[in-house]
Amino acid sequence: MKMYWPMTRTAPGFSLIEMAIVLTILGALLSGLLVALGQSTENSRRIEARNELRDFSEALYGFAQTVGRLPCPALNNTDGLKDPVGGGDCTAANGFLPNATLNLSGSINTDGLLLDPWGNPYRYSVAVRDASNSDRAFTSTTGLDTFFNNNELSSTTMLRVCDVSDCSGNILGDLVPAVVITMGDNWPSFTSTNEQMNGSGTTLGSYTVSNTTDFVSTDYSEVNFDDLIVWLSPHVLYSKMIAAGKLP
Repeated sequence: MKMYWPMTRTAPGFSLIEMAIVLTILGALLSGLLVALGQSTENSRRIEARNELRDFSEALYGFAQTVGRLPCPALNNTDGLKDPVGGGDCTAANGFLPNATLNLSGSINTDGLLLDPWGNPYRYSVAVRDASNSDRAFTSTTGLDTFFNNNELSSTTMLRVCDVSDCSGNILGDLVPAVVITMGDNWPSFTSTNEQMNGSGTTLGSYTVSNTTDFVSTDYSEVNFDDLIVWLSPHVLYSKMIAAGKLP
């Protein structure tokens, strides 16, 4: 009698080497996906910030058309209101966007300051000096009126926007009444001289703001420069105020 033994079969599976290869491929794919998602999020935030900056410039023009001057910056302790609240010479030329004064909506922090898409307050600086170096200029109704009537536009009394911190390159605007800035994703740890020009020099509470009349707008760099800045034109400002009957 013949005996038949069942044939044994090796169960199908992966070797350790094959599993390691598969895991390596999956890791590379996942890493690429995370990088793409991160870049997509950053691009969305920059688009949002650009749109908001455009809205802010329109709000500042509108304020001037209504009140006859530009608002002073808000400070860290004014709950988003221009300082001084009741009017008069600006306490500081460099501070924060006066979102409460401009009635702007959006995310605010515990100090009442309007936040950019990265959770940092929008900076705002305004030209406050006239030809005699007095505090009035564009933040005073009579000062702005005098500027216009006497044609006192001067690069020595107004803000300037350049493409490098020492303004040795292109000067994008040298008769700028006001600027609004977001310091981008790297705001907690920016180190480049271009970004330092926009966001450091004076301490207001737990924040730093510029202490100069020069600002930088240049090519985007994830490491060296991710600020976004919008600036007003004095001629557009004049035109809008003339149309609104605030000038001459």
